[in-house]
This record gives sequence, C-alpha cells and structure tokens, in this order.
Amino acid sequence: MAKVQKFDGPIGWLIDPNNKWAIHFDFKRISHEETSADFTIDMWGVVPNGKPMEFKSRRKVTKEESIKTWKQLLSSDWVEFNLEKNKTA
Repeated sequence: MAKVQKFDGPIGWLIDPNNKWAIHFDFKRISHEETSADFTIDMWGVVPNGKPMEFKSRRKVTKEESIKTWKQLLSSDWVEFNLEKNKTA
C-alpha cells in the first residue's frame, strides 16, 4: 500500500488589490511519489463583475516556487478569493 504524504502547498485563488488580476494555484499528483506532481500558477483577467474569466497564461513550477509566489503576492496585498462561494446561480 502506498504511503500517503501530506501536501502543504498553496491551492486556490488570489486576487490583486485593484480587482484586475486573479491567480489560481493548483497541483495534480501524477503518482504517489513526492516528485511526481505538476504545480501550476494560472493568471486570469478579472471581468467587471469581479470574476476571473479571461485566461492569460499558465506556468508550471516546483512546490517551493509555488509557495514563494503565494507568499510574495500576499505580502503585496493580494487576498484569497473563494471562486466557488462567489459564483452566481
């Protein structure tokens, strides 16, 4: 049986203080090995209603790069954004 490892990297959305850009952090485990995961940082343009709708770019990064970028953005007044909570029916 494979050993389950704890993931402690950032997952979710950050939005800039001016509500112009949103960044989505995610990862996809490829196998049970720690080194076999794809970490992505996606940049989105935010439309007037405040939702990230215009995909701009994707960057594949290491876990460490993902954590570093997340912390840098938070220190620059970006805030966490729950897209699911803010969807309209």
